[in-house]
Amino acid sequence: MIAARPTTSPRTLSSATSTSEESGASTRMIKIGRNIVHQLDNRERGFRTRKIRNCASAVANEHYFRRHAVELAELVLLERLKSEDLCKPIDDLASETESVFNIEQSHDGLLTATVQTNRCVNVFQTTSMYKLAKYPSRDRSVWTLAFHPTSANTIAFGTLGGTVLVYVDNRLVASLQEPEPIGSVCFHPTQNFLLLTSMNEVVFWDWVNGITHTAGMYSDCKCRFLHVTSDAHLITGITQTQTHLLAGVGGNVELVEPEYLVVSLLRSVTLMLDKLEQTMATQVDYLLQLELNKQCLIWIYLLQTINRKRVGIRCCAIVTDTNSCTKSDLNVTLLTLNRKIDALEETLRARSSIPIIPNHTPSWSPVTVFLTEPMSFFEQICQKYICQRNRSYIQYNFDLNLVQEMLRKLHDMFHLLAPSDLPKTGDILGTVSGTSRKPENHCVLQAWDLELLKGDGEDLPDFKEDWKNVITICMINNDSNVAISQCEQFIASIRLRSVKEMEIRSLRRENFGESLFLFKFTAEFVSLSFSPSGRYVAIGLRCRRNLKYAYIVDKESLWRIGVNSGTFDSIGNRFDIVEQNERVGLKLSLPRDSQNYLEINCIKWAALPGYGLLVGLKSKFVRICR
Repeated sequence: MIAARPTTSPRTLSSATSTSEESGASTRMIKIGRNIVHQLDNRERGFRTRKIRNCASAVANEHYFRRHAVELAELVLLERLKSEDLCKPIDDLASETESVFNIEQSHDGLLTATVQTNRCVNVFQTTSMYKLAKYPSRDRSVWTLAFHPTSANTIAFGTLGGTVLVYVDNRLVASLQEPEPIGSVCFHPTQNFLLLTSMNEVVFWDWVNGITHTAGMYSDCKCRFLHVTSDAHLITGITQTQTHLLAGVGGNVELVEPEYLVVSLLRSVTLMLDKLEQTMATQVDYLLQLELNKQCLIWIYLLQTINRKRVGIRCCAIVTDTNSCTKSDLNVTLLTLNRKIDALEETLRARSSIPIIPNHTPSWSPVTVFLTEPMSFFEQICQKYICQRNRSYIQYNFDLNLVQEMLRKLHDMFHLLAPSDLPKTGDILGTVSGTSRKPENHCVLQAWDLELLKGDGEDLPDFKEDWKNVITICMINNDSNVAISQCEQFIASIRLRSVKEMEIRSLRRENFGESLFLFKFTAEFVSLSFSPSGRYVAIGLRCRRNLKYAYIVDKESLWRIGVNSGTFDSIGNRFDIVEQNERVGLKLSLPRDSQNYLEINCIKWAALPGYGLLVGLKSKFVRICR
């Protein structure tokens, strides 16, 4: 339920001094806040006695009820969008004509900030879209902004001129100047760190004390996305390096020193699985079988090299305090790779045209070469200090069972699906391990643990570990191209294979990186956003006039792209035939009349339940869809 709009003129946060004005605003907020979620919640509370409300199970029941109330509010919006045009201009902002290309909201959803081309940031009440503040950027256009995860009155933004500004309670409290445009910013949830990206660096800025620490990456990389979760895990989107992409892979592994063979193995497996997934998306069995043969050859050569060089590795059980030591936890990476291998093998087995001959005995299949000898290498280095250059060490912490599981799964997969005879030379490894150059906005989404971050600059992530804790590879231009649900358990992104694919993957530790949903489309995308419940995802598209320009998809749908769109009864009769994507969600046109089409730059689901969609437009500022 949407109340009448306020008719008073806009004001800033600092000018809110009149008692009568505050009282009036409070009254309006109460009316506006009575949306469908609040009505259902209050009605449910009214039907319960005080005794029931205070019992232990009531808290869980209330959470369960509120979650369903939020989903009901979203369902009501979707049902109305099928028959009504709910996208309306905002009268109070009729004078605003700048293009909006990013929208962010505070942790409680009460405030909304927009980034537009007039070199300013506007802050509004989400409920009424009443303007509260306007922050100038001083120089060039603002590219990225972020609210503090616990304080709605703290906001930071970065510009294309390299300027970073932090405002608290409508007052500028800190600024930083970088030599390059700011790609993304985010706050640490518990420490006074603002994380920002500039050039090929991630800067950890203590904006309260004016101290900065810098973590670099490869010279040909850029970080385009940053987000720190409430449990202090940093999500980054870093462009794939071209200079070092094949370092220690294929024929290059022969040049790798023994202490860096762990990196070669993990990078090789990561690239191998990604290449097989990419080839599988072409639906051409010949290409897939050829790629399997190539990757099997690379895998054999890699393990043979590890077996031959493992005696040359230098390890020690203890180091002195004067030596620098880096610790690297590999368990999440190994768990993720094992899950990806399982999913890949399951899909490969489902391809009926690929021959599976479980009884053949390949000439390259001795277990000692592919399991026993490599495991002795990992037993040798597990939780030991591996010597590196300049009196430095690295300590890899991992579960040996996870390594053994990965080696066994890869051996079994290639044993069943690769041919029995392969070339016995590494002469062609340089050609089979090559990869085509990808667009620079293809980024590796990764997770980094910041729980042990102390602020001294010695415990920053090593962003050159492009194989570590990989979620997926996706296309990123700005912050709005990646979405994380409010519960921080799901992440949505777009990757390009045969067509564009919107993936939803898990951020939970127990199934980190697992693919939960897939949606295919061909139009140019500009924005992703989860609904407050995390069930629906809005995909903003930039299309021609006569096309829809947004999808809303339901990740709880059991139907998936790439499987039969029809279902079958118990005797095999097909029924419920639908078009591709039809059962996934809603094709949305805002507005419904194509003559009034306005090009979309950003679409965000209001974080406050029951308040619909916020649509940032090109040349027409912003509209609301409630």
